[in-house]
Amino acid sequence: MAVASRIGFRGRLVTVMVTMVAIVSLSIGALLMLYLFEDEKVRALEQLSLGERVAEEVLERRTSLILSRLDVVVRDFGFRSAVASGDRATTDSALTNQARRVNADFAVLLGSDGHILADTDGLPDAFANSPLVTEMLSKARQTGFASQMSVFGADGFELLTIPVEAPGLRAWLIAGFNLNNDLTDIIGRLSGTEVLFRASSGEEGSYQILTDPGSINASRLDELNNAMARTSGEDQFLESTHYFTRIISLTGDETPALQLLLLINREARLSNYYERAVEILTLVSAVLVLAALIALIIARNMGQPVLQLADYAKAIGDGHTPAPPRIRAGGELAELRRALGDMLSKLRDREEQIHYAASHDEITGLPNRNAFLSRLREQFDNHRPCSLMGLRLNDISDVNDTLGLEFGDKVLQAVSARLEEALPGSSALARTGGAEFLMMTGLQPQSELDKLATRISEIVESPLFIDNTPFSLRCTMVTLQLPQDAIDTDQVRRRLNLTFEQAHKSRLPVTHYQPGQDENHLRELQLISDLHHAIASNGLHMNYQPKLDMASAGFHQAEALVRWIHPDLGFISPEEFIFLAEQSGQITELTRHILRRVANDAGKWHAAGLNIGVAINLSALDLTRPELAKEVAEAFSQWQLPMSSITLEVTESALMEEPETAFETLRRLRQLGVTLSVDDFGTGYSSLSQLRNLPVQELKIDKSFVLRLNTEPQDQLIVRSTIDMAHGLGLRVVAEGIENAESWALLRDWGCEIGQGYFLSRPVAAGDLKETEQSLTDRQQELRYAGETTS
Repeated sequence: MAVASRIGFRGRLVTVMVTMVAIVSLSIGALLMLYLFEDEKVRALEQLSLGERVAEEVLERRTSLILSRLDVVVRDFGFRSAVASGDRATTDSALTNQARRVNADFAVLLGSDGHILADTDGLPDAFANSPLVTEMLSKARQTGFASQMSVFGADGFELLTIPVEAPGLRAWLIAGFNLNNDLTDIIGRLSGTEVLFRASSGEEGSYQILTDPGSINASRLDELNNAMARTSGEDQFLESTHYFTRIISLTGDETPALQLLLLINREARLSNYYERAVEILTLVSAVLVLAALIALIIARNMGQPVLQLADYAKAIGDGHTPAPPRIRAGGELAELRRALGDMLSKLRDREEQIHYAASHDEITGLPNRNAFLSRLREQFDNHRPCSLMGLRLNDISDVNDTLGLEFGDKVLQAVSARLEEALPGSSALARTGGAEFLMMTGLQPQSELDKLATRISEIVESPLFIDNTPFSLRCTMVTLQLPQDAIDTDQVRRRLNLTFEQAHKSRLPVTHYQPGQDENHLRELQLISDLHHAIASNGLHMNYQPKLDMASAGFHQAEALVRWIHPDLGFISPEEFIFLAEQSGQITELTRHILRRVANDAGKWHAAGLNIGVAINLSALDLTRPELAKEVAEAFSQWQLPMSSITLEVTESALMEEPETAFETLRRLRQLGVTLSVDDFGTGYSSLSQLRNLPVQELKIDKSFVLRLNTEPQDQLIVRSTIDMAHGLGLRVVAEGIENAESWALLRDWGCEIGQGYFLSRPVAAGDLKETEQSLTDRQQELRYAGETTS
């Protein structure tokens, strides 16, 4: 590891230095190469521009020379005599001889009106009909002669027009001179470039080289042509893969266009640049090698003291206190050595502070939870029994809210001081939470421990004077005997919390842990965990209890009741697991599951011909969710009966927890058309004014008033008054818990509309509802007249 560290440091140092030199060297080299490249391009452009001027000069002199020769021809007496004779054969012969004399490739003699008087054998077929003839004659009439470049077939020509005049005669001589390889050779030698005449039709990919391309092969010609096709304009400088090219248009806008191309071989032109580039790269490489050697030397000289300081710092980091290394270097390294020494000293102080802060409470200075649990583990590890007391200040949060955090801190400090004075000398005291203190003493009998806890409670609750302000606190005390009540720190924490919860419920000054509390807590945790799986895997099932119309004894609705048979714990009361679902945040998932299950079951019994509605209980937390109405609508989207046959039951307490939110949720549910019912009426504290304003249509009397209705006069008074009140508010009344015919008859006679209970039917599975309907139908006559003999 040390060797790797030394190599790593030197390697990094060398890498940094070489990288810096490489960046500078490569940047300079790249700039030089770019400059040289651009310079070569400029030189190529200058050479092509010079070549253009040379080509123009050569073409102009050639034209002047040819015109002087043609002037001699038209002045020749014999030629003019032949033309004047009007004999075509004589004129053709004279024209052919004169054309050969001036090295013309073809010649034609035109009359003043433009018709052909004579021509030579080399006259191109397209010449006679070319509009070029008319243009040249027009120009010649104005200036005395005309010169024009043109393409006929596979050749380019320079056409010259000059008048033939004699007494009584006026004709025009047009001679064509091929733009041949001799001309390109002359221009090439004078300009130092390769020269081509090129004809282009203007269509992409359509071109023709009119002179010998020399060393330029077909593929390069195609590449050059493609590059030219992507450019615009007449005279241009073009850079392609293999050539620098100057394009000179000789025919203007005519088609096919005749162009003179001046080319410089790119590779040959840049050969000097490539040589310089190789030299620059060689120089840069040499500089890099030299820089690496220098960097290695510097790294070796610098590395040793740096590595010594690194080992020194590593030893400090490992928690050791080594002596500082002796190094000869001064400056920054000496400063680093002093800084590391100062750091070691400060680290020692900081470690002491951190260790103290990690094990002590910042406000009271008492040991904190970690320190107390560490000492508690020692007790368990050494098998030393002890007694444990826990104290919680009941209203410290109110103190912080009303009098401020600073005042609250002073209260905690005062309480900790009182606890230290009240405890025996060998006891341990710690602040383990915001308002919680734990105390550990030697093992004491429970009676003595209760006395000590009571005395401590009285001391803490006695008036305090903080900032000259009298102040009193209330506290809760709990006790545990170890290891009798807990065998490890986890059990201690859990059972302390459970005992504190029990103490808050019982409101006793001192509460001792009772066996079984932890088991109940663990059972609740297991049920919370298993409930999620039961919902996801359809581990819950639904039963349905019939609800009958009391006037006709007709079966028109069933209440959905969720049931859970736990695989290990057996039957779980709905009150228990629904409460746990509300506490653990699973009630929304449970409600959605019940809605889907009920809608599915109802669809099956509707398909079987059983047209009854359904009643579903909602949790108080369901009414706080605005999306509940949407979930109900989605679950019952395939409902075959009127939506009013669906009853959603909510308890009085649910309506009172968040009344505004609950009322809005009920309003949305009512807009769906469902029936809303107040469940367990009489057990809550709702006012009649709130009941009057609720968007409900039904009131359900709690079964606690109905179970003994036939024998309890007070229950009879309450139920009958409730029925009258509900009818006065325009509500339908449901009575649950009907256990006998006498109660059924009383409720029927008092005008209660709907009844349910074991007297009518126990809850049954969805698949048994059809059979239950038949049984109730058989009893319909009995129920209709039940109790009449005793009424």
